Amino acid sequence: MEENKEQEATDSTPLQQERSPHEALFLVLAYLPLYELLVMSQVCRSFKEALDNDILPWLNMVVGKPLNRRFNNDHLLKFTSKAHGRLKTLALLSCSKITDDGLQQVIASNQHISRV
Repeated sequence: MEENKEQEATDSTPLQQERSPHEALFLVLAYLPLYELLVMSQVCRSFKEALDNDILPWLNMVVGKPLNRRFNNDHLLKFTSKAHGRLKTLALLSCSKITDDGLQQVIASNQHISRV
C-alpha cells in the first residue's frame, strides 16, 4: 500500500507538480518586451516568482504596443524599480503619457542607464 502511494506521487503529471521553471527560461525573459513579461507573470505561480526574483528581465525595458497608450509615469516608476537601480536601456515606443519629470526620476535612480 505504501508503495502504491509512492508510485502515484512519481507518476503524477507535470501540471500536478509544483516545479521551478527551466533555467533556459531566465535567458529568454531578458529579451521580452514589458507586455510579454507581464503576460508571462500571469501564466503560473512559478513564472511569477521567477520574474519577481530575477533582475535580468528588467535591465533592458521595452514598452510598446499594446501598453504604450496607457503607460504613464506611475507605471514607469513601478516597473523600472524592478531593476534595483541597474536599468541599462529604456525604450518607450509612442508612450505619450510619460513626462520629462517621469524620465528624470528614472534616470536619477538608475545611474548606469546608457540608452533612453
